[in-house]
Amino acid sequence: MLRSVARLVLTGLMVAGLVWSGLSLWRFIQSPVGGVLVARSEAQLSAAYEHALARHATAEAIAARISARLQEMPRNWVALEGLMALAEGQELPEPVASAYAQAHAEDHSWRAMGASCGACAVDLRHCSMGADLGCGIGVNLTVAGDVLSLGRESGAWMRGEDLDALDVTLSFIGIGATGLVVATGGTSLAVKAGAGVMKVAHRMGRLSPGLRRIYTRAAREGVDWAAFGAARTTDDLARLARMEALRPALDVTEALGRVQARVGTRGALHLVGQVDTLDDARRLARASDALGPRSVGAFEVLGKSRFLRTGLRLSDTLREAIAGLMAALAAGLGLIWNRMVRRLRRAVA
Repeated sequence: MLRSVARLVLTGLMVAGLVWSGLSLWRFIQSPVGGVLVARSEAQLSAAYEHALARHATAEAIAARISARLQEMPRNWVALEGLMALAEGQELPEPVASAYAQAHAEDHSWRAMGASCGACAVDLRHCSMGADLGCGIGVNLTVAGDVLSLGRESGAWMRGEDLDALDVTLSFIGIGATGLVVATGGTSLAVKAGAGVMKVAHRMGRLSPGLRRIYTRAAREGVDWAAFGAARTTDDLARLARMEALRPALDVTEALGRVQARVGTRGALHLVGQVDTLDDARRLARASDALGPRSVGAFEVLGKSRFLRTGLRLSDTLREAIAGLMAALAAGLGLIWNRMVRRLRRAVA
């Protein structure tokens, strides 16, 4: 009698688990949001990154990454400084600490800075991610830089030369940010900052092919260039925008502006080279909100895939489906075990 009740209970659990799993999978498939992974809440996000760093950002791992970066020429001091900031409170091996100090003294000497800083100030294409970077980025992060870019490209157009469409589009976004964010729900400060960062990244050749495609489409379809010459105010510029085509570029720009606010301009320029899609930009912005100045070092140690994936979790409907399948599997195994025990008893008898 007891065995019959147990079989009935296990059968019921298995059926219930399968039904629950099937319903969860159906809801998952029908969901308009869908997606196997969804963004973590702010509290979950911070906890997830702290857990990931506790596991992977050990003194040994940071030291190994610093050693690898020190071998590069020119050295990426944005990444190196980010790694040292992440190592704060940990004791790095003496050889690594000494090599870092020696390299820093070499690259930041007056002689080294004099040559590289001058070249970077004249042309951003000559800037590295080293000590010279600050010499070339100042004016490009202001409206003056946007006006200069538009003037330079207008002169090229009048001479019959090819325009730098990406530079012009980013200048348009930077100057017209106040009017454009009305349609995006963003903040003009983030858009302005992001446009400046993206302009510098573009001039330095640090934009990925994916981001270049987003901005190329914005340049081609997102602005009524025929009416551009008649614009006199930032509100006039905003009215030239074709938002459906321009919105992805604005969203990327705003996300990178948020990153810049958390990690600084040099840190944002380092990270933007790893952004391929709008989703990448949004995940990077959320991660920088959680990690702040440690974002660069965390990215170096965790790598792009783990860094961006840490901000995601399985969707609730998919987790419910998995839980239902596990319950059905456990009940099924219980039934199989029960039957095996019965057969063994009969064989012994």
